[in-house]
Amino acid sequence: MGARVTSFAALTLVLLTAACGSSSPHAAPKATTTPRKRATTTTGATPTVPGIGPIKLASETGVSPVQLHRAETLLATTIVGLKRFASPAQAYAAGYRTIGDSITGDEHYVNWSYANDGHILDPARPESIVYEWRNGKQTAVAAMYALPLGSSFADVPDVGGSLTQWHVHRDLCLTNDPQQRLVSGLTTESGGCPPGTSKAGNTPMLHVWNIRTPCGPFSALEGVGAGQVPEGETRNCDTTNASVP
Repeated sequence: MGARVTSFAALTLVLLTAACGSSSPHAAPKATTTPRKRATTTTGATPTVPGIGPIKLASETGVSPVQLHRAETLLATTIVGLKRFASPAQAYAAGYRTIGDSITGDEHYVNWSYANDGHILDPARPESIVYEWRNGKQTAVAAMYALPLGSSFADVPDVGGSLTQWHVHRDLCLTNDPQQRLVSGLTTESGGCPPGTSKAGNTPMLHVWNIRTPCGPFSALEGVGAGQVPEGETRNCDTTNASVP
């Protein structure tokens, strides 16, 4: 995952990015927002991150104290875990490879050996690290956790209820190289991919950000990198938690 996409694929992504807007979570929220209410975690000690302090999230109707605590804990442990991957070079040394999507502004490095390793939502073994250009260099800004290949939304674990919305990328085509799968573009109108490539599939994924975003610490990307949420759901934009962490 260290090489860029082909020139044709890059051009495709440029055009799509221009038409759909930036894939960055820092763009203005485009999704329907949901009112939140501040809730108190009663299931255990509030997780704390060195240098940041306690991680406190606002809840919403239907989110239990247990779910709230799980979401706070996942965020806190992910922030700490990402310190190992401050630069792409550190991720590469740990077995991660880029999928060649840096043109969108958020470049995903994936460790394909973790795809079916039995570790779910493990901050020590996130399936993907997201980098963006910050202050003239690439900085790790999120972990993207994925379920085992072949999973569906029916297999998604209950983490933070509606606070933690998973997504899939069923319209994305990747090259078939098992060592370094690269983005080659989007599926055709008929839903297919060009020869030598295949669909990313319906494997659910979840972003957890270590920086502040307009739609909260579990927000999905916008624009060309948006992905799809479960049928019947609206893309979650958690504006109340936009200041966390």
